[in-house]
Amino acid sequence: MSRPPRPSLRPTSQRRRSRPGVLGASLLVGALTLTGCGGGSSGGSDVPDDGSTLTMWVRSAGPDRLAQALVDAYNESHENQIELTVVPADNYQQVVGAAAGGDELPDLLAADVVYSPNYVEQGLLLDITERIEGLDFVDDLSTAQSEAASDADGNLYGAPFSIDSSFLVYNKDLYAAAGLDPEAPPRDFEELYAHAEAVRALGGDTYGYYWPGNCAGCNAFTVFPMLAAAGEPPVEAGEPVQLDGEAMGQVLELHQRMYANDIMSPASAQESGATWDDEFIAGTVGILPIGNFVFTELVDSGFEYGYAPIPAPDGSATSTFVGGDIVGITASSDHVEQAWDFIEWSLQEEAQVEVLAQAGFLPSRVDLADNEYSAQDPRVVAVIENLAGGYTPSALNYGEVFNTATGPWLTGLRDAVVNGQPVDQVLGTMQEDSAAVLDEQ
Repeated sequence: MSRPPRPSLRPTSQRRRSRPGVLGASLLVGALTLTGCGGGSSGGSDVPDDGSTLTMWVRSAGPDRLAQALVDAYNESHENQIELTVVPADNYQQVVGAAAGGDELPDLLAADVVYSPNYVEQGLLLDITERIEGLDFVDDLSTAQSEAASDADGNLYGAPFSIDSSFLVYNKDLYAAAGLDPEAPPRDFEELYAHAEAVRALGGDTYGYYWPGNCAGCNAFTVFPMLAAAGEPPVEAGEPVQLDGEAMGQVLELHQRMYANDIMSPASAQESGATWDDEFIAGTVGILPIGNFVFTELVDSGFEYGYAPIPAPDGSATSTFVGGDIVGITASSDHVEQAWDFIEWSLQEEAQVEVLAQAGFLPSRVDLADNEYSAQDPRVVAVIENLAGGYTPSALNYGEVFNTATGPWLTGLRDAVVNGQPVDQVLGTMQEDSAAVLDEQ
C-alpha cells in the first residue's frame, strides 16, 4: 500500500491567541501560574546518559501500559533511570495544574493530545522543534500529534508517544450472508448506508451499524475524520470552528436515516462508550466505527472481519483521528538533555518495533508499519500506514465542547439523530454554541 507525501512537520496555520482555556470539564483554576518554573536551560549534565534519575507522569486508562513498557526497556539499557508515576485519568488535568503552580512538574510529561494546546499555551512544555526536526526519520513520524502540540509560530512542544487511530471494522460473515462482497468495504456514505441496510435485512437482532450515541469523545474520534477527509476539518489551529458545513450535514443525515429506519442498533442511543464494541464482537453488527484497541478484543471473535479507513461522504478521500498522547519535556526540568535522550530513544526503530510493536502497540512511525510483528495482521499495517494522512484537532477549550456530555457537540448529534430534529437547525445551533466557546478571544 502506497502512502501519500508527508506534510511539513511545521504547521502552516497559526494558532489563535485566546484566553487560557479549560482542560477537560474544568481546569487548573488559577494554579497554572508558572512563576518560578525553569526556562529552556538544560540543567544538570550535558551528557545524555549520565546516570541521572528522571521523573515522568502518564495518565491511566491506556497510555500507562505503553509508558511502562518503554520505561522498563529504557531503564534496562541505560544508566539513566526513569521513575514513572501513573495518575488517574479523571484527575490528570487537576494534578498537572497543581504541580505547575508549585513548580513540581516531572521531567517528562505525557498528555492526551487533544489537551496539549492548553499545556503549550500555559508554558508547561519546552520547545523541542530543532530536536524533532533533526531526527533522520522526521518525515516518517505521525506528525498530526506534534502539530497539535505547537504554538502560533509553528514551534513544537511534544513528540508522538502513544497512538490511537480510528477506522471502520465490518463483519465479513454478515456481508456474505447479506449478499455483499466481503472484500469490498464501504467507500462512501451511499455504500455505508446500503451495506448497513443489507445486513439489517438479515432480520432478528442483527443490525447494520452501531453508533456510540451518548459518548461525546467517541464521536469526535470517529466523525472528525469524515469531515477532515471532506476538506472540512472542524477544529484547526488559528481557524474558526467549522461545524455547519456540507459534510457535517451529511454526517447528521446519514446517522439520522439509519436510526429512524431501524438500521442502527437501538442500543446505540444510550451507548456511553463502555460497551461500544460488544455487539460487534458478539457478531450481530455489520459495521462499526472504532479504534485500534478493538483488535485485541476481536482475536477470539469467531468470525472474519475487515478493516476500512473512514471515508469522506463522497468517498473522495479517507482519514483517521490520530489520538493518544504526546510526550514533552517540562519547563521545570533540571534534566533536559537526559529527558530528550529518552524521547529520542523511544522514537528509534528498536524501541518502536521491539518494544511497542512486539507488545501490540502501534508504532508512531509510518515507515515501520510493515515490521515483523505488525505484518502478522495486514489490517494493523494498514492502520499504521493510514496515520500519514491523519487528523488531530487543535483547540483551546476542546474538552468543553467535544468531551463533555452536556456540550454542544453531543447535544447536537443527539438532537439530530435520536430526536429527529431538522439537520439545518441543529447545524446552526451546534456551530453557534461551539464557536462561543472555541472562538472566544
